[in-house]
Amino acid sequence: MTLRTTDGHESTERFDLVVGADGLRSTVRRLVFGPDEELMRPLNHIIGVALLEEQVPGFGASDGLILAEEGRSVWVFGFADHTPTVMFSYRTDDENAQFQGAPIDRLRDAFGPEEAGPILENLFDQFDAAEDSLFDSVHQVVMPTWHTDRVVLVGDAAWCLTLYSGMGASTGIAGADLLGTTLARNPGNTARALREWEQRLRPFIEVQQRSGRTDGLAMFVPQTRRDLMMRNTMSLIGGNKVTRGAFRSMIAGKFKEKSLDVAAP
Repeated sequence: MTLRTTDGHESTERFDLVVGADGLRSTVRRLVFGPDEELMRPLNHIIGVALLEEQVPGFGASDGLILAEEGRSVWVFGFADHTPTVMFSYRTDDENAQFQGAPIDRLRDAFGPEEAGPILENLFDQFDAAEDSLFDSVHQVVMPTWHTDRVVLVGDAAWCLTLYSGMGASTGIAGADLLGTTLARNPGNTARALREWEQRLRPFIEVQQRSGRTDGLAMFVPQTRRDLMMRNTMSLIGGNKVTRGAFRSMIAGKFKEKSLDVAAP
């Protein structure tokens, strides 16, 4: 591997294996496997994420909050040990247009034209004032293979599930864990270890990707009036002491596929 920096320095080193774990817009993937437009599948949604300076007035420090309408939603995730985070999410027919101008202007447009109420206005203001924020289009990475004989991709670089799957960090950790296991099990034969690793992991990842662009997407951002009614009904049933047990039994099957320990030896 040769590294050339912008100031003219060059360094060459040899490795048995190069691991690309550099995220959705992976440089390793682009250099070895091909351009982003061939491997990134757009979901036609935009997200805006930031750490809030403080909780929305009127809510407890660790409270969660959801504002959802057809094609757009705002989620506030409460935490016990730091201030909440906010995630704006909305559907768009023109991703490129969303990156013209300031992110806060695009968010206000997407959640208009009605005047924002006090909760939404507070979240707009805190997002705009945040020291660090993310404003980006939503894609899944779909590849025929995640490795060559000497290069392997892990996590979002290989199979980005999107935030809608709820499994991005988990699959990244599990994929790295399983990779270490298969390399240790095949000393001196990296190519065989990588084939074994992908054959074991890929079926699990494909299930999570399908969830991320179907049920998971509809849960985070209702795509139709029916989706909105369904998520509101589920929230009511899940929050009721009388029906909570039946609700948990009803959705247990959906979470069973997420709880599989795919990295187990």
